[in-house]
Formats: sequence, C-alpha cells, structure tokens
Amino acid sequence: MSHDNQTPATIAPAERADLSTRFRRFADRECRGVSPLYQALARAVAKDDDILALAACAPPEQPRPNMLFAAVRALLLGSAADDPLNRFYADLTAKPAPARRAFPVFRAFCLRHNAVLADILSKRVVSTNEAARSACLMPAFAQAAAGNGGLPLHLVEIGASAGLNLVWDRYAFDYGSGRRVGDIGGDVAARVSLKCLPRGRRSPPIPATLPAVASRVGIDRQPMDAGREADAHWLRALVWPEQAGRAERLTQALAVVRADPPLIVEGDAMACLPPVLAEIPRNGTVCLYHSFTLNQFPPAARQVFEALMVSLAGDRPFVRVGLEWGDGPAPELRLYAYRDGKVAARLLAYCDPHGAWIEWLAP
Repeated sequence: MSHDNQTPATIAPAERADLSTRFRRFADRECRGVSPLYQALARAVAKDDDILALAACAPPEQPRPNMLFAAVRALLLGSAADDPLNRFYADLTAKPAPARRAFPVFRAFCLRHNAVLADILSKRVVSTNEAARSACLMPAFAQAAAGNGGLPLHLVEIGASAGLNLVWDRYAFDYGSGRRVGDIGGDVAARVSLKCLPRGRRSPPIPATLPAVASRVGIDRQPMDAGREADAHWLRALVWPEQAGRAERLTQALAVVRADPPLIVEGDAMACLPPVLAEIPRNGTVCLYHSFTLNQFPPAARQVFEALMVSLAGDRPFVRVGLEWGDGPAPELRLYAYRDGKVAARLLAYCDPHGAWIEWLAP
C-alpha cells in the first residue's frame, strides 16, 4: 500500500461543530463501558480538525464515527497488519497498550493512510449486521404473529446488509434461567446460539417455539454478500476490537447465510417496498422490520418513510418491528400495526445495541 502524508482537507465550521458533537456523543453514549479504546479515540477525534476532516469524507447520513473506526480497522485487519497501531487493539495483540495513549499513534496512522482511508469512507456504508440483535427482535416477531392468530410471517427486512437477521429462525436463543428456544440440533444453525439476558421487572414473552416463517426478502441500498470475501472483511472491520465474541458470532452467522442465502433486493426502500409487497402471497402476516437503519435516514426521509407505511396499509394490513435509537436511554424496540391507512404503535422494550440484553416494558 502506498502512503499519503497529505493533511485532509479542511471543513466548514458548522460541519466541524456537528462532527465534533457526533464523536463526543458516540464516546459517551455508545462506547462507555463497552469499548475503552473507541471511547478514548472518539473523545480525542472530537478535538482534532485534521481527523474530523477525514471523517467528513463519509456521507453525512452515515454514522461517521463508526465509519472512521471501521475504515482504520479494515486496514489493520489487512495490509497494515504489522502497524504499531495494532498494539492498542484487544483482538490484534495479546496485551493491548492503554487506550489513553492510543490517539497520537492513531492520528499518525490516519494521516499516513489519508488517501486510502478517504476512499474507503466515500465508498462504504455502515452495514453492521449483528446477528445477536435477532434475540431482541424475536419477542417482537412472536408478538406480531400472536396478534394475527399465529399465522406464518412474511419477513421483509429494510437495511438487510448480508441477511444475518433475515435468517433468525435458524438460530437458537438463550434468555437465561433455562429459557431457550430455537434450533439447537445438529445442523449448521446449532453453531449460532444467541444469549440475551433480561433486565428490569418484566420478563420478555418468550414463545415455546419460534414463529413460523413463510417467506423472507431483504432490501438494502448496498447489500453485503456473505460469500464475498471483501464484504465479509468489511463486516469484520465494523466489529469493535474488545468484542471477540461478536467477531466469532459473525463468522458463524455468515456460514448460516451462505448455506441458504435469502433474497436481498438492491435499491432504495421507498422505491422497492411497493413492488416487493405486491409479490407476497395474501396468506400469513407481512412483517416489515429494521434495526439501526432509520438512524441513517435524514429527517425528511423518515417522514416520507412513515407516510409510505401508512399509505401501504390502505391496501393490505401489516406489522412493522423497529429497533432504533430514540429519545430513551437505550435503543427502543417498537411494534407498529398498520391497517386501513392507520397505525397503532407500542414501545415494547429497551435493548442493548448489540443484543446482549433486553428490558421488557410492555404489559
């Protein structure tokens, strides 16, 4: 790889202020207690004009802190595997150096590889496909199926990435205290057992068996191919360095998808949803869902999306499950029921961003 020692271009003061806020929020809201390295780096990046300018190479609708750190990891996991920066990453060295000392080395790495990092940031998107999120989504799927007489689900995932959460019915789920459900037999699915610990006063309603799935299709503007090495490498780069379990789970889940890949339609959800829904048989329950996808929509696009949901319900009732950041202290699991051009929404639970725990709220 050739090095590029040029300083990243400057950015306008307003964009710099916005980016700085994003990195501080990322450090304090998402990294605290999860990734000491990313927390320390994000706080330092928030004060550094050169690295903020590099991060600005990612599209504004993308979560730019995730993009920057993943782009750096993509190089460290590949052609820059022998770089001194590796010694700060828990999954790349036996005894990582203190996170508080990482930023000067990180900064030098970014400036040294400025051109290739800028290229990655401009072309890739955050397509984090965390299979463990299925453990948070599954109780909502069970509620959706039960609310419609237990009919099989026609799954439509918006922002499907590589499809790891499109095949959730091929996983096993462990909610502690002996509450297990799903395929734990001898086939490939037995290698993916997702543990999600309940919190709070209410226990999530775990069904005795997984809801039946009649069909599945994903929609993504830039889908990942589980069988393509470059895409698998990018998904691996999106995993945070302290989370070795996530990396192992990613490898296992990719194997499940490769064994029987679901259909993923490439395109914009607004344009693709009407024809996709038109192809779904009338039997069963249509269940649209998304996790950490709407946060990448600009506010105006979210309004258009919500209006589209209501308009689609004028032709056919369906449910929508969303796991997204909202105004609460943690990502919110919500269930929406659409019928006759109207919507009824319920907040079901707060969830860990990577599926480690669920706090059930609904009665």
